[in-house]
Amino acid sequence: MPKRPEIPQDFMKEDAVIIKSQTVSKSLFTGSFPEIDQLATYQTYEHILLNKEEALSDYKRLVVPKFNGRIGDFVQMKFVDLRIRKQNGNVIDLKIKDLPLANLTETDELYSQKEENYIYEIQGLEVGDEIERITVIESKFPDQGRIVNLYQEYPVLDASFVIEVSTMVKVNGRVYNGMPIPQITEKGEQRVYSWKMQNLQAIPEANAEGAIFTKNLAYFVYELNLDAFRMEPTTVKVLNFSDLIMQYVSDFMEPRLRNKKKYKEFYDDLFLRGAKEFGKTDPLTLTKLEKTYLLNHFIQKEMKSAGKLEDFEKSEGIEYFLVNKKIDYANLMCIYRDFFEKNEIEYYLAIGKSRFNGDFDLDYVSSTQIASYLFVFKDEAGNTFTIVPGSGLNEMPSSLLGTKLYMKNIADPKAKLQSIEFGQDDLKNEKNNKRSRRTEINILADGKAEIKTNLSLTGLFSDEGRDFLLGSYKEDSIKVRMERAYKNRFKGKEVFFKEAQLKKMETTAPYDFQFETQMGINAFLTEDSKWEMKVSDWLAHSIRWISNAKKRTLDHHNSFAGTDIEEIIITFPYPVQIDNIAELNKSKDTDKAAYKLSVALIKDNVLRIQSRYQVKQILISAQESLLQQDVNELWKTCNELKFLIKKKL
Repeated sequence: MPKRPEIPQDFMKEDAVIIKSQTVSKSLFTGSFPEIDQLATYQTYEHILLNKEEALSDYKRLVVPKFNGRIGDFVQMKFVDLRIRKQNGNVIDLKIKDLPLANLTETDELYSQKEENYIYEIQGLEVGDEIERITVIESKFPDQGRIVNLYQEYPVLDASFVIEVSTMVKVNGRVYNGMPIPQITEKGEQRVYSWKMQNLQAIPEANAEGAIFTKNLAYFVYELNLDAFRMEPTTVKVLNFSDLIMQYVSDFMEPRLRNKKKYKEFYDDLFLRGAKEFGKTDPLTLTKLEKTYLLNHFIQKEMKSAGKLEDFEKSEGIEYFLVNKKIDYANLMCIYRDFFEKNEIEYYLAIGKSRFNGDFDLDYVSSTQIASYLFVFKDEAGNTFTIVPGSGLNEMPSSLLGTKLYMKNIADPKAKLQSIEFGQDDLKNEKNNKRSRRTEINILADGKAEIKTNLSLTGLFSDEGRDFLLGSYKEDSIKVRMERAYKNRFKGKEVFFKEAQLKKMETTAPYDFQFETQMGINAFLTEDSKWEMKVSDWLAHSIRWISNAKKRTLDHHNSFAGTDIEEIIITFPYPVQIDNIAELNKSKDTDKAAYKLSVALIKDNVLRIQSRYQVKQILISAQESLLQQDVNELWKTCNELKFLIKKKL
């Protein structure tokens, strides 16, 4: 371990001081554009001084991700190293395999993470100790750029972020708000870029959900340019975002048609059926908007998403994907482009940047800034509509609402870039933004349980919450996924899938989505006299947590306002009583958010649980953040409760 440097007195007042923090990103590339394989290695180094008892809880346990499931196919933990220096100068070199696993109880904050992580106990850690941690993660997920700041939960004496890539790869970057420019060095055939800062104040919320740190803090953005891996040089010279859009079109949006007969038959059938839906006898009388609605509805409701195509499919035309109801993202973009042009609909390709990443910097021409590509089109009267591929008509993700987007008429390469803005009305629409889930549990005399769940989503809850269920339903994997979810929730129980139904799905506002599932659990109730039910097993609100609310310096931005309702009806085979019912009825209401838990026996054998979480405001100032976080803390308290139920004598 390196010698501890002198630490400023202001930092010594903090619970802990990060003496050094460094992330090193190394990437190796193979293949040719656009099918480039990237093997990235991320090494993180931390050297921390523990000043106060409060900091021990953050470091007395070592959390190592397991990277299970699909993620495990692409990400691996390759190396973990750990050592401690005691106040007397002795250094203890720890071996991870010798560390005991933490004995976690249900009240422990890490309890819910034990399935996804190895959680080790670092014994004997004391105030005044220094701890050094090194981890190396290997990833096959493409990482061609990101936005980075160096602030952390505790003050940092020496912070750095390093990129090491082949000299073939160009790094396009920009620094903001006083961030120093990188140091650049050569190391053989590799080039190394290092961003460094010293004596950073603690700002734990800088990297937390809901923070727009780019308006206040020093940061940098980088992008890896892989043009050198193209088999043929790009024909587009990128000098501005207009050029960047045209390069994207050239790379990914050139429609290919192999079978004109199947292509024509598909659209003839789509418009013939669609004309009847609109009460028309002649498909030729369909308007541009009606035709667009029909195609978009078909894509969203019937087409299955293919993450990776089979080799033979890579050369297929767009008619193949339409007929077989299977699509990858690139061909989806081609289908929309072809549709607009064949039907002579005025359209534009637009680019949007997440409002959580700040405003577009038009002088920094980089796809790193682009969070989404979408289509803007016009009807016969010149009215403007939007389509984010895979979403409903005029359905925008919450991250793009309240932002300025840029669009280009890609039919005319010389056309100028235009701006278009979307207001925040949908973000504030509590009436439309609603999630409601009703679960009915019927417990039979033999202890088995029949569970029926009805989920209803509208507005932005629908946009952000339906993809998992809809994708599983279309792919016929809903049975496997539901059974896996219930097995994770009810350890040791035999669960089985009965039925799933897509009850309703609208692709126009408010995008009503209704889905019903029926499950069964054997030996659900094994003791006739007493039963404990954990709140966390049944209530699943999407809580808008505010990091560092007590000491916060940055404003918090909620994704959107809305109401999230859970109702559970449990019917027992005999009369029951709830011993702790008094502590199960709680509520808190502020002008920022509200939460209420209501528990009651509506019959002597029927228990009703109602839980309601509500976000009322988008922007929460740093000074007001406790008004929402206090509501969230009540939810956390309720989530840890148990229903103590027993047979009524």
